[in-house]
Formats: sequence, C-alpha cells, structure tokens
Amino acid sequence: MSGLSVLEQVGDIAAREPRRPAVRSGGGLLDYGELMAKVTDLSDQLRAQGVGPEDVVATVLPRGGNSIIAMLGIWMTGAAYLPVDVKWPERRRELVLAEVATFALEASDGEAHGGIPGESGLRVRRLREGRARIDGASATERNLAYVICTSGSTGTPLAVCVEFGALDNYARYLRDLMKQPGVHDEVDLRVLLSADLAFDASLRPVLLLAAGAELVVAPDLTEGSWQEHIDCIAEHKVTVLSGVPSWYSGLLAAGYVPGDSAVRLAFIGGEAVPNGVVRQLAASQRVVVQYGPTETTVAATGGRVVDDGFLEAPIGEPLPGTQIHLYGNAELDPAIDGEPAYLYVGGSGVARGYLNNPRLTAERFIPNPSGPPGSRLFRTGDLAKVSPQGTYSFHGRSDDQVKISGRRIELSEISTVLNRHPAVAQSVAFVDRDSPTPLLVACYVGDRGVAEAGEEASIRDHLARELPGYEVPAVVQRVESMPMTERGKVDIPALARLVKPAETGAQDEKPDESAMTEVEKRVIAIVRSMTDARCSLDDEFFTLGLGSLDSLNILAQIREELGVRVRLRDFFQARTTRNLCKLIGDVS
Repeated sequence: MSGLSVLEQVGDIAAREPRRPAVRSGGGLLDYGELMAKVTDLSDQLRAQGVGPEDVVATVLPRGGNSIIAMLGIWMTGAAYLPVDVKWPERRRELVLAEVATFALEASDGEAHGGIPGESGLRVRRLREGRARIDGASATERNLAYVICTSGSTGTPLAVCVEFGALDNYARYLRDLMKQPGVHDEVDLRVLLSADLAFDASLRPVLLLAAGAELVVAPDLTEGSWQEHIDCIAEHKVTVLSGVPSWYSGLLAAGYVPGDSAVRLAFIGGEAVPNGVVRQLAASQRVVVQYGPTETTVAATGGRVVDDGFLEAPIGEPLPGTQIHLYGNAELDPAIDGEPAYLYVGGSGVARGYLNNPRLTAERFIPNPSGPPGSRLFRTGDLAKVSPQGTYSFHGRSDDQVKISGRRIELSEISTVLNRHPAVAQSVAFVDRDSPTPLLVACYVGDRGVAEAGEEASIRDHLARELPGYEVPAVVQRVESMPMTERGKVDIPALARLVKPAETGAQDEKPDESAMTEVEKRVIAIVRSMTDARCSLDDEFFTLGLGSLDSLNILAQIREELGVRVRLRDFFQARTTRNLCKLIGDVS
C-alpha cells in the first residue's frame, strides 16, 4: 500500500468485518469488503496508466461513492489526490487541471451521478508527464498525499501540497479522539459528509473510515435543501457531524433540533464560532471546535466547547504533533501578554508548500527560529490570544483574507479578476459586516466617465465565469472614485458608506400586483421574507444583497411550498424573481 496508514486501517477492518457498512450515498451502500475491492481495482487501473508517487491525480467528480473510491484508490498508488469541483466555472477547472494535475479521473458516460457505482465507472486521462521515478516505488510519509486549491491573490488558485505524514498525523488524532471516554460512546459510528470535496474539511469524515465509521454522503445543498440534510441525518441515524458555523446555522434555522437526533459529536470550524450555535448544539451533543488553514492539514488546534459563555471565539489547543507560536509582529518579536498576536503553526501538520510557487512558499513557510534545523513555521495571517490555561482564541485577520460560510477568500483575487474587465479601471473588494449576514461587496471605478448600458450585467457575467460562486460578490457597485485615508490607502469604511442600498420597489409607490400570477405572488413573498424589502419582480438578486445561504433558504422554501427544485446556479442565472418564476414554470 501507500505511505498512508489510513488505508491499512480500512484494509484491516475490511478483512475482519467485510460486511460492515462503509459508504452510503445516493440510495446505495458499500460495505468495507466491497469498498476495498473497488479501491484495489481502481488503483490497479491507475498504476497500469503509470500513476505513482508524486503524481497529482485530479478527481472531476460529484461528491458521492465514486469520489470516495477515487480518493482512496489514488492514495493506494502512492499518488496525490486533487479534488476539482464540478461546479467550478469551466475556465477555473481547466486552469487547475493544466497547472496542477498530471492525470484526471473523470466519470465515464452514465456514471456522472454521486451514488454508488456498479463497475469502476471512471476513466483516467493523462494530462502531462509526471516526475521520473523508479517503477513500483512505494510512497513514504514525505510524498504528496493531496493538493487543495485555495483562493490566490494573483487571480490564480494556490495549490497547497500536503504530505502523507501530515495527513496521517491528523488521522491518528481523530482515531485517538474517538477512543476517549465520553466522546462517542455509541457502538455504531455514522458520520455525515456534507462539505464540498474541494474544501479540505471534507477529509475529516473520510478519515474516520479508519475508525470503522459508516460514511453517509449528504445531498448537495446547491441541488437540494436544508431539509434534505435534516432528513438525511435522521433517516440514517447519523452520530457525528462536521461543518462550518454557517452550515449549522442553516440547519438550525430550517428546523433541525439537535436533541431529537442521534448525533453525539459535532465538529465545528472554518469560521469564528458563534455563541448561539454552540448554545443550541452543546445542550445535547459534544461540540469540538477545530481551527487550521489548509496549509496546516485540516486542523492545527481543537478542543471541546462546553457552553456558550465564551467572550472570545475559541479555537482550542494544539493538536498532537503541532506547535502554536504567537509573535508581536511579522518580524517575530515577542508577543505582549494578553494582546492579540500573529499566529504561526509548526510541527508535523505543516504543508510542503505551494506547487510551482517557490516565492510565496518561502514567504509564508519560514524557518522556525526556536526549532531544530530544517523545521518550519507557517505564517497564518491570523491573530490569536492564549489564555493562562493554554487554550487559544481567534481575533481576526492581519491581511485582506476573509472567510465567508467557511470558505477562504482572498479579497485581492476578486479585485484582480474584476480589474481584467475592460470597463473597470480600479476595484476594491471588502466584506460588509453591518448587514444581517456578512456580504461580499465589490466597488469599482469605471474606465469611462459614464457607465454604458449593460455594464453591470457584463461585469457580473465576467465574475461568474472567472470565480467560484462563493467568491462572486453579492453587491457590485460603480463609484466615481475611491475614498482615501491620510496614508494614501483606500478608506474601506468610507467606501462602505458610499454603497447605496438596493433600489427596490420600496423606493417607489406600492407596485400594482394585480397582474401577478399566483406563482409570482408566492415567490415574491418568499424573496421579500429573506430581504426585508418591498422588492419587485424585476429587482436583481445581487442588488438585494442575497448571499448564497440566503439563496439556499429561498430555494428550500420554494421547494417546500411549490414542490419544485431549483438549482443554485440556475437561481443566480435567473437574476430576478420574474425570470425565476418563468424557470419554475418551465421546471414544473
């Protein structure tokens, strides 16, 4: 096998208990014996194509049984796994494949669903030559295990390279955590996989296969609704959840009652942990917070949060094999006790670096001044404090990187893409945190004195083609000029004050709704309930400040009230309630 002991653990379970449930997806179920047989067959298929250590194999697959088999099959060859989201814009997918992958693993005809495949259902495509190596060579802990593409400030995704040793270290932590008294006392371990595969937190549920878990793959939220996730949790008696605070908030708002479920353990991280979510979860479940950038292998710190009485967002304590260092500034001067300080991560979880980007790797992965020769620290860009008890709390960012719905976003990447539009002379992206939910906003100065007809629509189309959905700003607005501070930097608070509220039907006299169809009346009522505005049928969703979570809630209500399922990407392509109603008519 490869250098990953997770596969050995899964193989041992398959040998001892081949009929034990392993992966449940799309109405199908694989037991451990079947899973390992399919993984072994796929690894043989990959090796026959020349796949081996240090190759990067992209999986262009929806989340489901095929994607889990693909991940494990790639690891069995000793190669690295690269998840490519099928929902990314085509240009982004092709860019990642061209820049990062040596092979692509794709669904063959008729196998594009996310369920349990019959035969392999996968085809291998060589993209370019990999590194020279000895045939039959086995992977070691220093070989690449996976590559995750994150937002990059240049407009090109950053490819974070993580080695088998780092992944194994985190997997051991999870297995040991499950053995601790009171963490998960149930005999049956059933864990929900709800995160997108391109998000490294999706690895956490998968790694629990090494602890004998049954992995339950949740429906895709962009294709379904919160209620489908709630139903999935109840129907399959899920005992472990893992998600970002925004995901839990969506579940709770949709009617999820933690105490009524079989869930005993909830992993939460990716964003600052809110008190209200913890309050509702901790009443009946053990809540374990996790913190860690992609460059530190899923998580660097963690710990139990027992109640909602915290005043600062907790991130726990260092995981085994990990060290946390706090410095007063980027020059690594000592931190001041009790003050937020620059957070650096060291130890076995630190990634190798960024693929084909030695300059940025050297900038962010630095020599450890207090460690043994060759040891490194990762400069997270986060600010943190440590308590007298040795636990840490999160205090925001020191740069312009933000997280919305658990997704890491480089604001400068949005500006870089926006600046490539011919109508844009200068742009700035920022987060409006004064709205009920954080909104991503982009302001731009036009290349011409007066905006041309269709300019904003053209810009939105440009952003949608270039960026994944979660990076497309909810508000895009033209301004005459950028307000500046005394130091010559863009004055973000002043710029935020220039952003006009949505020009909706609330600005006019009450619109005549007598001509609306029944569907239009019901859908506009749902949209208004989310926007708190008297919007009209022709107001664009972006100008109403609808984020992706708001949009998912709207689609969930439409499905509940009208019995029609609308995909998230179709919702944003519709742009207005009127067009959405036409789409609903076509669908129904």
